[in-house]
Amino acid sequence: MFKKIIPILFFLAIGSAAFSQSALGQKKIAPFQIKLTNGQQYTASQLAAGPVVLIYFSPDCDHCQNFTKDMIKNYSIFANKQVVMITFQSMEMLKPFVTQYKLSTYPNIKVGTEGYSYIVQRYYQIKSFPYIAIYNKAGNLVQTFEGEQPHQTIFNAVKNI
Repeated sequence: MFKKIIPILFFLAIGSAAFSQSALGQKKIAPFQIKLTNGQQYTASQLAAGPVVLIYFSPDCDHCQNFTKDMIKNYSIFANKQVVMITFQSMEMLKPFVTQYKLSTYPNIKVGTEGYSYIVQRYYQIKSFPYIAIYNKAGNLVQTFEGEQPHQTIFNAVKNI
């Protein structure tokens, strides 16, 4: 009996792994709607065609601050990508963060709050910050990172889209 069960379990394991990989590529970007620090609304439908790096963060998160510093230091990796930084925190917390890292000087980086709608947070089932979702030119999800991760690993993933 065990000889029959083992091949079935193996087949199910391989099938579920293949499905999860194909599901990753099929996931489209969250239907976000954020308010930018300049007061304008910005939505997922306003993204141009091309690669996107979505970063869900909190302005008071040390890991998020460190990642943002390194992202700016390595800006050439992100220069030809659309970067959308989203938080649930208030505009009062967000504005000093944007000012500190001079994020408004980078035309391809949009920073805003989704407020307490938590649409993006629920869409990705985010449990820790920063959460980074990388999308290719076709708009398909390539890779995600959650929580503290080696920045160089993330930068390499961004380079390859």
